[in-house]
Amino acid sequence: MTSEALRRGDIDEEVIRRALTTCKGDIFKASGMLYVAPRELDRYIRSSEELQGFAAAIATVKKNVDYDRISTEQFREELDNLTRSYRIEATNVIYELATMPFNDSAALADVKLKAAMQLRGAHSDAPVNSDQQQILAELNRLYQESAPRIKSTRIAIEVEYQQPNSPLTTLE
Repeated sequence: MTSEALRRGDIDEEVIRRALTTCKGDIFKASGMLYVAPRELDRYIRSSEELQGFAAAIATVKKNVDYDRISTEQFREELDNLTRSYRIEATNVIYELATMPFNDSAALADVKLKAAMQLRGAHSDAPVNSDQQQILAELNRLYQESAPRIKSTRIAIEVEYQQPNSPLTTLE
């Protein structure tokens, strides 16, 4: 511990306890959080029986199988909550894409079509089934058939002519 922090009262056992709790018993992370050297934090913990017991309790809980199971469940629940909130946000963005005017742009029309399809299927967690893939393949085929194509190509013509009593001349 830095003696300055101790004199000012910035770091005490309660602050160290909170840092250890936040960092799940990791002395290196806790020392970084408190802006002190890890050896100073370790020395302070070793000098306090209460902090030694607290650090030991954290280590015991971290080794507990039930703690791992609870932590995994909490992680999954948090991930599910975030996923649901992101789906709501994504649905709003997809709705904006699906309702924007596309004028005569084929690329924007494609984006709008995909957004509308996603919006329609946004409420089901089922993967794309073969019927949807067939419909998409059919739509793609129809688009490829009816999309405007370049009709003219550049043709190079080589013309040769020869005047009487003169060498052969080539024009391009």
